[in-house]
Amino acid sequence: MGEPIIAIAMNYRLNMYGFLQTPQLLAEGSSNAGLLDQRLALRWIQENVAAFGGDKDRVTIWGESAGAQSIAYHLFSYDGRDDGLYRAAILESGGPTGAQVQDLAYYTVPVENLTRTTGCWTAKDQLACLRGLSQADLFAAKPSQVWNPLVDGNFLTGYPSQLIREGKFVKVPLLTGANSDEGINFNPNSPKPDNEQNLLNGFMFWRSYALSPPTIRKFFDLYPNDPCTQPPHSITNCSVFPSKGLQWRRGASIGGDLVMISGRRKMCELYAGPEVGQTVYSYRFDQRLWNRTEIEGVQHFDNVAFSFQNITGLLGPSPEFDSHVELARGIGQAYVRFVNNLDPNPKAGNVTKRDGLLPTWPKYDLSAPKNMVLNASNSFVEDDTWRKEGIAYINSYEVARELLA
Repeated sequence: MGEPIIAIAMNYRLNMYGFLQTPQLLAEGSSNAGLLDQRLALRWIQENVAAFGGDKDRVTIWGESAGAQSIAYHLFSYDGRDDGLYRAAILESGGPTGAQVQDLAYYTVPVENLTRTTGCWTAKDQLACLRGLSQADLFAAKPSQVWNPLVDGNFLTGYPSQLIREGKFVKVPLLTGANSDEGINFNPNSPKPDNEQNLLNGFMFWRSYALSPPTIRKFFDLYPNDPCTQPPHSITNCSVFPSKGLQWRRGASIGGDLVMISGRRKMCELYAGPEVGQTVYSYRFDQRLWNRTEIEGVQHFDNVAFSFQNITGLLGPSPEFDSHVELARGIGQAYVRFVNNLDPNPKAGNVTKRDGLLPTWPKYDLSAPKNMVLNASNSFVEDDTWRKEGIAYINSYEVARELLA
């Protein structure tokens, strides 16, 4: 391609190591430690990448799933203060919605459960007790709590929906997208969704959200039980799967939009809008892996094998191996071009077979929003207007607050 890049991967603390939240940690400035690790890595890049031949002024941050959500938190961090750590961002299947941001009060019970099961509940200094435990002892307590970022008044001064309203976020070009059937991985399955009441009960207690019954019922109005149009989209008929629940496909449609797809569209509309005016490119990844069944669809994370051109792993062997490799090459080269030029399209007159032959990728335009649909058989450009009313409702400020986003 003649467009070299330097790829740098960062490590950061996870689970309770990175996101344990207590009053003591907040007071000492150690809350959101995992995000602070990432921030430190970004500063390290600024200070050192030139030694490797890199350009500190042309850094693009790239993440998938929790990585994309992390990028969103960095965009909204410190009241949107731009420290010049990056000039663009790639967010795959993740954004400011979907991953709950909690307040400190939420963690009272989880911290009590953790300290009791580890024997630190009666310690004079519970935090020191936890820090003194070995990893084996800590994990022997089988802590099952999911620890999320905290509105700590410093790194995050508010929920993303609030910061969006106040215009407090870093404005940079974006390339962002999600997979066709994200809801296969993100839907309530307890109780088994055989009817609308079961589905309502499932969403009531799902993922620590604070969804109210009126909000969930509004979802049902906007997402009628029509399996003909709901995930997995690789099944083009109206099949119902009793083993999963008679309204499983409906739950997958709502759940996928709640956790992954609404955030993608929100970021596109926000950043491409007239008040921000940044260049945005959007995609919908639509290629089923060779070893996925139709009912498994195009799931969360399935695009990553293509993004990294993992042609000896998840991309093969299969009858579609060559077309999958060609799609992976096209995606990989589009990403490299975006990192170099803030545009995934090849320069005029510089297109060969080895460029993957993706169609021209249009900029996101609110007057006619478009996605690049990435598929090994036929990549094409589509209108980004499907499930418009449902996703718009999810992205409303009122619902975002119930999603803790």
